[in-house]
Amino acid sequence: MSGSQVGSGRTVDLSTILPFVLDVAQQAGDLVLAMQAKGLQNVVSKSNPTDLVTEADVASEKLILTALQSRFPDFGFWGEESNQPPTTEYFWVVDPIDGTTNFANGLPYFAVNIALNKGADTLIGVTLELPAGHLYFAQVGQGAYLRTAGGRDIRLHVNDTSSLSRAFLCTGFPYHRTEHEDNNLAEFSYLTTRSQGVRCMGSAALDLVNVARGALAGYWEGWLNPWDAAPGVLIVREAGGQVTEYSGDPWQLTSKSLIATNGQPDLHRALVTSINTARKSLTSTLLPPTEPA
Repeated sequence: MSGSQVGSGRTVDLSTILPFVLDVAQQAGDLVLAMQAKGLQNVVSKSNPTDLVTEADVASEKLILTALQSRFPDFGFWGEESNQPPTTEYFWVVDPIDGTTNFANGLPYFAVNIALNKGADTLIGVTLELPAGHLYFAQVGQGAYLRTAGGRDIRLHVNDTSSLSRAFLCTGFPYHRTEHEDNNLAEFSYLTTRSQGVRCMGSAALDLVNVARGALAGYWEGWLNPWDAAPGVLIVREAGGQVTEYSGDPWQLTSKSLIATNGQPDLHRALVTSINTARKSLTSTLLPPTEPA
């Protein structure tokens, strides 16, 4: 792979940065699995009882931060646990464990998520699926890939499902799901009876790469944070898919809603329409207006 970005009078060679990021993600993954095997001693709640953090989340973020800043000291760092929005042109967006609830309960569906951004643009996205060890990655303009255990890179492609009735979908629910009716239940109920099926597996990072590799035709969720979605959004787009807000406008780092599909126009349009139709049943909403123009 090749490619560079110019910013603030400097050239950043993405092709040399990507291998380093892949290695850092693997180091973090090894640490996370070792700590899980040893037994987690400190699982606590953040915003509410369903929003968990463990000592492995904190340790993983510290490892990633230390490694990235030692190599790129002038790049900012925006991690889930520290949550300090960056002020630099180039910055990392990091979820040390996406799917912490799965991780804390021993369900094998969680990930390490690392992206490199230049402002609003994601340049590199890396998602390490754990404990399987599947390493997904993308560099802007260079395609999306899965690196096998033997070191071979397999290019990812979305599937070609074009109708909603045949679409296998995935979604997730917000932490406030017991506190407000705008909690994705309306959308989930509406689409469950109009698609091939809907799954809720607990890791936005992995749901996105499963769209990229063609296992899912689509995925939607609200209230995601940048670290949940940035790597996977790039991976889906580089695999030929489309990612928007519920309004149908392109997803951005500050977006509060997300629809990722294989990019088939009829399917993406049907998901946008279905979600907005379902949301009309709500008496009050927490998301910004999402009705397509």
